[in-house]
Amino acid sequence: MIVSIDNRIPVPDSYAAVRTLGLYNVEPEDAMRFRLDVDVPMERDDWQIGIIVGPSGSGKSSILRELATQGWIEFQAGWDPGLPIIEPLSWESYAQATASLSAVGLASVPSWLRPREVLSMGEGFRADMAQLLIAADDSDERMMIDEFTSVLDRQVAKVAAGAFAKAWRKRPGRRLILFTPHYDILDWVQPDWWIDTAEGADQFAHDRGVIVARKGDFQEARHHGGYRRNRVGSVEC
Repeated sequence: MIVSIDNRIPVPDSYAAVRTLGLYNVEPEDAMRFRLDVDVPMERDDWQIGIIVGPSGSGKSSILRELATQGWIEFQAGWDPGLPIIEPLSWESYAQATASLSAVGLASVPSWLRPREVLSMGEGFRADMAQLLIAADDSDERMMIDEFTSVLDRQVAKVAAGAFAKAWRKRPGRRLILFTPHYDILDWVQPDWWIDTAEGADQFAHDRGVIVARKGDFQEARHHGGYRRNRVGSVEC
């Protein structure tokens, strides 16, 4: 599926705008228009996790908004203020709630009894991901997350991303696209495909490797996954 972005924003004819254009030698076209064409492999049915990665301003949010018009749902965590996180998560099934929390690495039972707003950044992220796992069992198969792991310490982000990806893959038929500016989670998530908006290139994962790590030493593991680089519009597997 080709996603074409062509955003146009007029630059005002004001003193500050005109001076900025001249002082920094910026062409009006560069400031007024953003264009991006990218081939997102939506029609394929042999994937569960895709990643769109790139720095701020490279088009990720524009792609997300376009996909939302195609029926993809952006996940937004919603919590009841004051309630411990285990309460709303367990309304459908207590066993499902505890399993989801454990699957994303939030194994601290005292934390289950606290509201979302008092949890640490890392715990809060894991709680949100547990909520997503439960939502994915009961909702549309096509979901997106913006700014995935952006608020986390990078070491915590990598371990949390890996735990979440492992749990997501146990839900066959559910597809998820992660949008992030952080390249360091690629090896930990091991996505089925990923698109780099900075380079205008897309990749499809292959030769997924298997590693063995002792319990508690996952952060020391070195993931080995192969990616083949192709031109946009020519994803291969």
